[in-house]
Amino acid sequence: MAKTIGKNTPAKQTEAPAPKKKRTNPFQFFQQVRQEARKVTWTSRQETIISTIMVLVMAGLASLFFFAVDSGISFLVTFVLRLGA
Repeated sequence: MAKTIGKNTPAKQTEAPAPKKKRTNPFQFFQQVRQEARKVTWTSRQETIISTIMVLVMAGLASLFFFAVDSGISFLVTFVLRLGA
């Protein structure tokens, strides 16, 4: 059986244009924003302070780790380069 290419392809279907969305006036928009803002649960002051302290501690530990790794690599490279001199 021989295949014919392009003869039995379906025609492209054109999509109907999407209906336009109804625009809201500025008063309704700000009313909806206030309703959504009421649903937000904010963290307490204590939770914010604890999270901030944890971020600072982890940043300090990461900086110490990368300082140690960088110093070790620097020592090894200097040692290898002095062997060849």
